[in-house]
Amino acid sequence: MALQNLLDLSASRRKKIGLSEERIEPIKPILRQYIAYWREYPDMFIDFLQGGEAGKIPDDGLHFYFYQRVFLRAAMRYKYVYMVFPRAYSKSFLSVLVLMIRCILYPRSKLFVASGGKEQSAGIIKEKVDELCTLVPALDRELDRRPGQTR
Repeated sequence: MALQNLLDLSASRRKKIGLSEERIEPIKPILRQYIAYWREYPDMFIDFLQGGEAGKIPDDGLHFYFYQRVFLRAAMRYKYVYMVFPRAYSKSFLSVLVLMIRCILYPRSKLFVASGGKEQSAGIIKEKVDELCTLVPALDRELDRRPGQTR
């Protein structure tokens, strides 16, 4: 199933209509194929979120290096992943990105972060989430930032 087919479905309805069962039901098979694909290739999911209908990633968007794509795919495909990398590899950044993608593509998943101390892990996560939401605005729309809603 080509990406253009999904975009054609949304382009045929120019006026904005609320999310309803009648609108989702006809495209459920297509959505299932996309979600199955994005679960295996999370880097392509981020590229899709940034590209929109034009398919071009903005200059100020998130551009992955090859090794980052490999990291994302391995972390999403396997239950247990052990990796050792040097400084400046963007381990925390990519790990938080994997957690955010998992929360989107696997609803009701329960994930956690471990670090040296509670304040340290909370600080790292807050910093990386803010950075990711700046680079990929679609991720920011997935967060409910009301007090007590997003933990």
